[in-house]
Amino acid sequence: MDKIKHTLMSEIDLSEIEAQVFLFLMINGKTSQSNVANAINLSLEKTSKLLNNLIEKGLILELSGEYQTFHPKFSVTNAYRLYCQKIGREFKKNVRIDNLASSLERMHESARTK
Repeated sequence: MDKIKHTLMSEIDLSEIEAQVFLFLMINGKTSQSNVANAINLSLEKTSKLLNNLIEKGLILELSGEYQTFHPKFSVTNAYRLYCQKIGREFKKNVRIDNLASSLERMHESARTK
């Protein structure tokens, strides 16, 4: 899990807490802001800001007051594309992003079949 968190931080410029919130949603599925805040021990205000940052980075969406990730491959690729645009880097195949998406996909499927 630490390797995944590190890759999220280094390849798509997430902060450590953003990566933690994203991974929480990836593992636990659709949930409310208050559930995220309670699980990670954050204020509602801080959680709201983090969730909005993750929406802006293309990793999650909010529907009817609940937050969830997109499919892992889409989330990570989309966030990487947006990050490349932000820093002026050409968007092209990145093996670390592909490996990250595969790792998250396995994690996502495992969480869904519990």
